[in-house]
Formats: sequence, structure tokens, C-alpha cells
Amino acid sequence: MKRRSLELLLTYAGLLITYAILLLPIGWLIVSSFRSNDSIQTGRLVPALSELTLTNYIEVFAINNVFVFLANSVVIATSVMFLVVMLGSLGAYALSRFALRGKNLLMMSTLLPQFFPYVLILIPFYVLMSNLGLVDTHIGLILTHTSITLPFAIWMLTGYFNAIPRELDQAALIDGCSRLGVLFRIIYPTALPALVVAGFFAFVVSWGDYLFVSILSQSESTQTLPIALQAFMNSLQVKWGMITAGTVVAIVPTMLFFSLVQRRLVAGLTAGAVKN
Repeated sequence: MKRRSLELLLTYAGLLITYAILLLPIGWLIVSSFRSNDSIQTGRLVPALSELTLTNYIEVFAINNVFVFLANSVVIATSVMFLVVMLGSLGAYALSRFALRGKNLLMMSTLLPQFFPYVLILIPFYVLMSNLGLVDTHIGLILTHTSITLPFAIWMLTGYFNAIPRELDQAALIDGCSRLGVLFRIIYPTALPALVVAGFFAFVVSWGDYLFVSILSQSESTQTLPIALQAFMNSLQVKWGMITAGTVVAIVPTMLFFSLVQRRLVAGLTAGAVKN
């Protein structure tokens, strides 16, 4: 009994230390968003109560077109999420259920783009979008983010669909369901946790992207929140208070989204851990 209690104590102590280390930067970020630049530059980790202020958030929301940047982020990330879930599920269903020639090679090539640093494919993407006339457009950014997140979604969903018994498909087909009917009525409800994982991954990558948006977006009408944070820096001074406040504003939507899909997300991530 004492040994069991000691093991639990050590386990929880280790978890507390681990989470403290992981959450310390986030805690510092949130606290710093309520501090002035002078307070942050003192180097003190914990500020005095008199140093806390809402000025940073007031200045962030006072920036011209900040709500345009926010709307652009929401529109682009949400569109990418739905496109990735729709196209990824269709591709994964085909790879899972049909006897395609060279299926294994196709699966390997699906993940091949993930091995390349994004900076290496940045120029080809710009040239492609320029030739298509999609530079500085929402569609160009949506297609770019979809293309860099879709391979992982297809690979992950294919593995999940493989774990769904094919007898369910056959029973639905015998009852008169079409292939699309099987997908929407059988596969989607069964694979909902995996679809949530794919959608959440696409949303987070699109929401936080700076590299591609900095090249493909050339006006405020298509710029997103990560680009807006650059406005808080200039050659003479870095406004750390506004940067931390803007960062908190940028991560709040993803945290809210995570809180809404947390149960499905965890179920999707752990679905392949145990084989029935």
C-alpha cells in the first residue's frame, strides 16, 4: 500500500514538474501582455500589481484594420479546415477501400512533401500562384495552406478508415446505399474523431502560418494576424507589450476551438493505440 502511494506521489510530482515547465512560457506570455515595455525589460519574472495594465490590449484593438486581419485569419483557416476534411476523407476512402495499382507507393509519396522545409517550396508556390493570378487573394492562400496540410490528413485518415470493418460498407451497399451514401452515412459518423483531428491540424497550421502569407499576401485586404504582429516592430524599438498582447489575441481562437473539440480530438489521436 505504501509502495503504491509512493508511486502515485512520484507520478503526480513528475507530471506537475513537466506541466510547469511546459506552461511557464505561456504563463509568462499572458502576464507580459499586461505589462508595459519598461516593466518587461526589467527582467523580473513576476511583476508588481502596480505594473499591470490593459494598455497593450487597447492599443492592439486600436490598430487600423485589426478586425480585417482577424476576419482574414478566420475565413482562410476555416476554409482550409473544411477543404482538407472533405478532400482528405475522399482520398483516404479511395485508398482504403479500392484496390488501386501502386497504392503503397502513392501512400509514401503522399507524405513526401512533409520531408521538405517549407522555405524550399516557397518560391515554386509563389511562381505557381503568380501564373494563376492568385497572388494577394484569399483563394491563393486557401489553396496553398490546403496543399501543405492535405497530405498528412490523407495519410492519417487512410489508417483510420482501414480500421473500420469493410462489412459495414458491404451491408450498406446491399441495402441500396451508394458509395457516397456509405461515406456520409457510415464512414463519417464512425470516423468523426479522426475527421476532427485532421480538421484541427489544418486549422492550426493555417491560422499560425507566417511564411507563406508573408510572400503571397501583398496588401492588408488579405493579411492575417501573424502578419499584423510585425507592425509592432520597427528599426528603433520592439513593442514587446503589444507583441505579447497580440499573440494572446491570436492564440485565443485556437484555444477555444481546442476546448470545443477536445474529447473528439483525444479520441482520434488515441484511436490507433489499441487494436480490436
